[in-house]
Amino acid sequence: MTQNAKNPAQQLTKIDYLTVVFSPNEVARCRFDAKLAFGNGDFSSYKEAYNAMLCAEMFANNPTDDFTNDTKTSLVATDDLDVDVSETVLFNSDYYYNELFDNNLSGSSKYRQYNSIQEIPEEDRKHFLKSVVRKTKRYKALTSLIEGDISKFMHLLNTEVATAADRLTSDTLSWSYRDNSGGMFTYEKSATLYRHDINSGVIAWGANNGGVMISFSGTGCAGLDIPKLHTMLQKMPNVKITRLDIAYDDYEGNRTVLDYFQNLEEGGFCKTNQAPSFSFIQTGELKKLTDLQQAEFKKKHGWQKRYDCVANGGNTLYVGSRKNGKMARMYEKGKQMESESQPNWVRAELELRSIDRVISLDALLNTDAVFAAAYPAFAFITAERLEIRTTSRQRQNNGALIAERLERYCVQSYGKYLNFLRHVKELTDIEIINRLTKGLNPWDIPDSINKACITPPNQMELTT
Repeated sequence: MTQNAKNPAQQLTKIDYLTVVFSPNEVARCRFDAKLAFGNGDFSSYKEAYNAMLCAEMFANNPTDDFTNDTKTSLVATDDLDVDVSETVLFNSDYYYNELFDNNLSGSSKYRQYNSIQEIPEEDRKHFLKSVVRKTKRYKALTSLIEGDISKFMHLLNTEVATAADRLTSDTLSWSYRDNSGGMFTYEKSATLYRHDINSGVIAWGANNGGVMISFSGTGCAGLDIPKLHTMLQKMPNVKITRLDIAYDDYEGNRTVLDYFQNLEEGGFCKTNQAPSFSFIQTGELKKLTDLQQAEFKKKHGWQKRYDCVANGGNTLYVGSRKNGKMARMYEKGKQMESESQPNWVRAELELRSIDRVISLDALLNTDAVFAAAYPAFAFITAERLEIRTTSRQRQNNGALIAERLERYCVQSYGKYLNFLRHVKELTDIEIINRLTKGLNPWDIPDSINKACITPPNQMELTT
């Protein structure tokens, strides 16, 4: 089966929840620099390195509108934080980083009691660092870039990506958002996403969080032209799917929740030797027994039973764990919705998160193949398979330690060849380096070092 955005095949399944994150290239470069700085051991955490990158080279001598000139060669921030700008600060080690923030302690009424930032309690320290970072011109510039990308996203959502039925006139837009009073999922700012004034998702963003997160609920996904959304996402900078829920609706109830439970016992949800966890929930009501039924039950079992538990509210089966990035849930949707026309309606859902796995954009176009490949019990959907494979888990080592190990392997494997190039071919060191790194970009580094660098917490967003 050939799948593309122009001629998508009819799918039996549908997208019921979708979360994407993206960031401008300037933010992505800042995050990359922070990874390198942390990997080199210059900072004790990725977040500290990232804050340093946000501050670097941005304390210019010209004050911004929320800084006022002091009599000295410094700028006084509105929150009592002194920022020394006697010279441009270059963050190439934690010495400069600590020096900058230490200089701000004396100017803050809240933190002047501490002699260094290391003495500040962890939670207060995070707030202090953010307070300094938010006063930088770079932070404001990156925030403006991010908010500009949100505006472009919303424009394309209304003009291109919305379904034909959802596209209204230029004066009446089907999609809009309203700012919330606070942030969400560790992001500093957030807004509620509306489709025809119905709550359909959330938007969260911030320069200190590395970009934008947009989540579409089931109501929101129903108003999206998925192939066009796929095309738009392909053109967006540094985009990544962090959550994808795929649903299969069996309106006739040909496969019941108890059938899926039998599949579980038969191994239909086991793809490796490690079996997943499960949870089976029944809901219903109590039905009072007659006096005769109570007496017969007590005579037979030896204890008084007054009620029968009637499971008429619906059964639900959960398989897997959300924290591991893959979970299935099967439940009686017809009973949940109290549907009279479709009382036997059973829904099976697959929830994927970008935890130890990369969810490709092509998964949006072929949800059937993704659904069928997730568990053997879902194989009845289609013969086609699109695997969302897990990446190998590695211990979180310092990037510098991994780099040392790679250097040792390189000496063992290629040291003699490099010696040949220098002494027999008589190439200079620069010529050898240029020959061996031809075609590589500055950010092309070994995956083992890249994965060792801790990523911002919001990149594993915790939408529930």
